Amino acid sequence: NYFAAIEFDRPDFPWLFTPAKAGVGERLRPWMCLVVVRKRPSVTLGRTETSPLSVLEFTSPVAEDLPDLDESWAWAHAQVVGSATDTVPTLKGAIENAPARTVSRLVCPRRLDPDVAYIACVVPAFEVGRKAALGFSITEEELTTLGPAWRLDQPTAPFQLPVFYSWEFTTGPEGDFESLVRDLKARPLPAKVGTRPLDLTKPGFSLPSIDLNRFCLASSRSTIAS
Repeated sequence: NYFAAIEFDRPDFPWLFTPAKAGVGERLRPWMCLVVVRKRPSVTLGRTETSPLSVLEFTSPVAEDLPDLDESWAWAHAQVVGSATDTVPTLKGAIENAPARTVSRLVCPRRLDPDVAYIACVVPAFEVGRKAALGFSITEEELTTLGPAWRLDQPTAPFQLPVFYSWEFTTGPEGDFESLVRDLKARPLPAKVGTRPLDLTKPGFSLPSIDLNRFCLASSRSTIAS
């Protein structure tokens, strides 16, 4: 149930060819995206005559497989290894001169299910990139709007995505800490849980016996006096 991810050596790689400027909140969309789809007959990864790249083709609805590109900015990360006391010039120096301390990554927000085979693909996140890689013509309007490669309510089958890189994997059985906790069921406990009657009249171990009647009477008088 971990998120699938891919890392790149260059810390700026996910945004290196982004054609659009940052949007609201200075959120810059990456030019590519990681998608993870279930292996099934209606999904194929192959070649077409118009594209030099592998092509992921859907012949069934795609909403369950593709992430929301309006949130793609949140699934691309850059990381610099350092300390909390590093200054901005120090971090810039690490990016420029210490490549071993920097990395970037794409994360797919899809929650994985147990015992399922998946195909992970790095694909274009902009429609102009998708069409260019597939060998399709691009209109002037598309060059101006720079829309996403898909919208969750838009693509209908068949739908094609060019693939820059891909790999396949299968998840194992469920059984991590989270899944075990989710199997716990709350139930009410009997009123006597946590209590146990004790006989103190004859404690043993050379301790004096207790006259329970006198003890209860003394306790009662002590309560009234207080």
